[in-house]
Amino acid sequence: MTTGGAEPSPETAPETAGPRDDARSRTPAWVPWVVTPLVVLMLGTALDAVDLVAPEVSGGSAARFVPPDGQRSVTIDAQGVQNVTEHTRSIGIEGIFAAPSTIAANLLGSLGDEAVRSAQWWRSSTVTDRGERGADLFRLSSDGVTQVASWGGPIGFVFEPAIVLLPPEVQPGDAWSSTGSALPGGVLTYSAEFAALRADGPFTDQEGREIPLTGGCIGVESTVRIENVDEGISTTLAESTVWCPGRGAVWSSGTVDGQPAGRAEVRPGALEPLGRTATAAATFGSLLDPAARLLPGRTLPIAITDPFFGASDVTGQYPVAPAATADGRLVVVNDRGDDVQVLALGRAQARLAWFGHPGGTVVAVGTAGDLVVATTSRRQVVAYDAAGRRLWNWAADELVIAAPVAVPAGGSPTADIVVAARSGTVTRLDARTGTARWSQSLGADARAEVVVVDDLVLVADERERLTALDAATGAVLWLDELGLVVELAAAGGPQGIVVAMLESGEVIALDRESGDERWSTGYTGLARGVLVVGDAVVVLTDEAVVALDAGGGAVRWRGAGGEALVGEGAASVVAIVRAADVELRSTADGAVIDAQPIDTASIAASRSALAVGAALVVLESDGVLRRWELR
Repeated sequence: MTTGGAEPSPETAPETAGPRDDARSRTPAWVPWVVTPLVVLMLGTALDAVDLVAPEVSGGSAARFVPPDGQRSVTIDAQGVQNVTEHTRSIGIEGIFAAPSTIAANLLGSLGDEAVRSAQWWRSSTVTDRGERGADLFRLSSDGVTQVASWGGPIGFVFEPAIVLLPPEVQPGDAWSSTGSALPGGVLTYSAEFAALRADGPFTDQEGREIPLTGGCIGVESTVRIENVDEGISTTLAESTVWCPGRGAVWSSGTVDGQPAGRAEVRPGALEPLGRTATAAATFGSLLDPAARLLPGRTLPIAITDPFFGASDVTGQYPVAPAATADGRLVVVNDRGDDVQVLALGRAQARLAWFGHPGGTVVAVGTAGDLVVATTSRRQVVAYDAAGRRLWNWAADELVIAAPVAVPAGGSPTADIVVAARSGTVTRLDARTGTARWSQSLGADARAEVVVVDDLVLVADERERLTALDAATGAVLWLDELGLVVELAAAGGPQGIVVAMLESGEVIALDRESGDERWSTGYTGLARGVLVVGDAVVVLTDEAVVALDAGGGAVRWRGAGGEALVGEGAASVVAIVRAADVELRSTADGAVIDAQPIDTASIAASRSALAVGAALVVLESDGVLRRWELR
């Protein structure tokens, strides 16, 4: 059973139903995916719609029991499996886009376009400490809170009519029931009986610890049968569940075909990482040399692969600059639902490995070791582990617009995280717990991206200053009044250089240790990027690409401008992304090593380019994803 969210729990029952003769004596594999949604009721007291006035919440007083958008719930089930659930609130058609296309099509067909566009949805998505995932979709309407679909397990469900979990004005003593189909075409049917009662505690978890209740909690007893009469399959779920306002289902106990089941809420501040370390992928920079070549580019469709409903395309808009994980996956933000999505990139398609919903609008994403870190419009910094479990939240004092950046944490396998809020507060966070190790105020709004090099954290601000902080303590090591910084790069080691592109049209190189100016030059056009690679500084604008000697700033070569610049470390080659092609150039003499065309059919407003494993990836804001692998 589920407390706090719909979630697969393979331990609840045997894997599969037996043949017809013993079907009633064994629990089908799909049972956990029915148990989960039917014991949960969650929705916030208000819909979250950024920059819009939300409509009145549907669902009547039953809506008071459900958590708000982006809330995390953690439960432990009867088998000791930990479940981490995130809750998503949405209005309109975007609420069904996260589901497999079969479910979306059924909802559009049964409700109609107009009803879907005004519908108020809640989605719960859960991942266990074993990496198992499941999701369920609910609707708030004049019928109260109803469940419409479930997916992610060995079988998915589309309920027609939707199961009434709680009627709109539920009170102790009420009773209600629902019947209908659990799959299109009546392949499975359901019947459900519910009764509300007073939630008189105490209620305890598997360890005997009492679950704290808040005022206004309500209990519900339910009996649900899922059947396929022709196949002789039938299963019965009997459950007692307690819901509390704003928290959802906090406790449940019952049976599945006579076998005990249950789930209880735990409320930790931060979860322990699972201790699984992802295998690091070969890096783009390590393979970039004068012999490097690009395989022909591929446009990769983005797909959900559901165990039951199969593959379906992911659609949406991707306005946030993506990031890459150490094991070669792509981290993106889909504004349909404001989900962080982690994509496994194959040669023919990108597969959705997992998604997270930190709540509100996602502003920026970054990675640190095995962590994926997002910042939101609610001034939150949220961290996920490699399996997609939300580990912790940290509240910033203002929006964090720049991507979070990793900083080495001694001998730890997981780097710490540095974030710079618009307020000018720079903070180093412990990657395991999200607690602040130090904070430092710049005295002005931060701007541009944070850059970490060796033991320095470099941050520019709106007072035209560039500040170098000690990565270990946050102390100010040096400060230069350069002008407004639009692009920033740095290199450690022998070069020991920091390079800033200024809004005024200057490129200034500084000594990493002292902040003293080494050299400066000018650039023309709109700044697109700057890199320090090997012994060269490469500057890109929409008008020109220029390679400069890192030691003295002398011009080595010039070329046509572009949109993005990609390169790493000591490599002597950079990749330049233009509107019509991708080009590899030698930083030594500007020789074109290889070039591949770009299909320009996209109507994107912007594009981002980055290295992901051994490939160059370009993501258009309209969702077109292209990949060029090094060979």
